[in-house]
Amino acid sequence: MKTIRYRFEQAIQEAKEDNSNWLIDEFKSILESNKDFTRKADYIGFSILGIDSKVASLDEEIKELQELKRNLKLAKEVTLTTGAKVFKEYGIDKIEGAGISSITINNPKPTSKVVLTIHNEYNLIDVGFYKKVIDKDAVLEAYNSGSYLDVINANCTVEIQKDKKHAKLKVNRRRGTAITNTMEMLGVVS
Repeated sequence: MKTIRYRFEQAIQEAKEDNSNWLIDEFKSILESNKDFTRKADYIGFSILGIDSKVASLDEEIKELQELKRNLKLAKEVTLTTGAKVFKEYGIDKIEGAGISSITINNPKPTSKVVLTIHNEYNLIDVGFYKKVIDKDAVLEAYNSGSYLDVINANCTVEIQKDKKHAKLKVNRRRGTAITNTMEMLGVVS
């Protein structure tokens, strides 16, 4: 791990295109110094390469943070659906708290999606539904608006698929209450 941060390294990390006159002066002062050229080259080179190592380090941290974020979202999802199952098992629809207004079971609303299976592409292309391939979005839009139903029904199978979602818990915060203070009062957070 690098522990030295050169003054020039710090300066170039703050460089902006619209204000680079000071950077020119920095380069000149290094090149005009009484040090030998190998030290000058190392000083400039290591300062510039320091940016690459910082960028790589930040990329790694961002990657780790994104993975942590995904894991936390998944953990919350699992917790909410598992909690809803347990609440249902005990016949609980709602629990009220002091700091939390209530925890309720949020029953899923069924959603549906129109699925298009094309049987005869060429007839649809002749009518004008194409990009370089069949424009399924345009066909679905026409189907939903009621246009060209005879052509679409003759050349496609249209199905409606329903997605089943699981019940989840919903934590309702009490308005105007400091959650941390209430959790500390209950001994949940120290």
